[in-house]
Amino acid sequence: LKIGRIVIDPGHGGHDLGTVGPGGLYEKDLVLSIARELQTLLIKNVGAEVILTRNEDVFLSLEERSAMAIQYRADLFISIHANSSRHRSISGVETYYLDFAKTSAEREIAARENASASSSLHELEDLVKKIAQADRSSESRELAFMVQKSLFAGSKKVIPSTQNRGVRSAPFIVLIGANMPSILVEVAFISNPRVEKILKSEANKDHVVKALYSGIEDYMKTLGSELVQNRTTIK
Repeated sequence: LKIGRIVIDPGHGGHDLGTVGPGGLYEKDLVLSIARELQTLLIKNVGAEVILTRNEDVFLSLEERSAMAIQYRADLFISIHANSSRHRSISGVETYYLDFAKTSAEREIAARENASASSSLHELEDLVKKIAQADRSSESRELAFMVQKSLFAGSKKVIPSTQNRGVRSAPFIVLIGANMPSILVEVAFISNPRVEKILKSEANKDHVVKALYSGIEDYMKTLGSELVQNRTTIK
């Protein structure tokens, strides 16, 4: 199988700031920066076209984002976000695939990320159930595990306190309707002031980008998907 096209979705944008760190870092800005760098890395090293749902500070509805992945006939859809907690000491990475939430924490994060949706979560429950039972669910779960493993290893290098919070499931509206392996990645808790400060550094942020890249590359290798020959080694 060949991954011909990847759609990367930087969460939030425009009037939708997302999480705001205690030092003023906006989630919408952090994830756009990460998405741009990830796009550059993938284009340089992987034989696939890479498209961003937004390449500037604009608002897109959750429904528009997955619709773009379908429109472009993407083989992978990856939505990038930054996390938040009332407890500022929490640090860690999480990766989600579409399914019902199994814990109150998963329901809470789904409610926060779905806040800008035009449809209520209740109206979409039947659709979630159908999609979660489809073949793409197992593929999305496999992609999530590989990205989570790589993201945790890469983040640990620059954020010693980071925890592997695992692969989880939740009814994210941004993933509903995507008919390809799709995940939502929470790259860090920027509600943690130390983590926020660390990620304001370009060098530290690069570790997160490279870790995301490595997870995607690992998934492509399991499919036997072709990678660009003589590609640059990612360290």
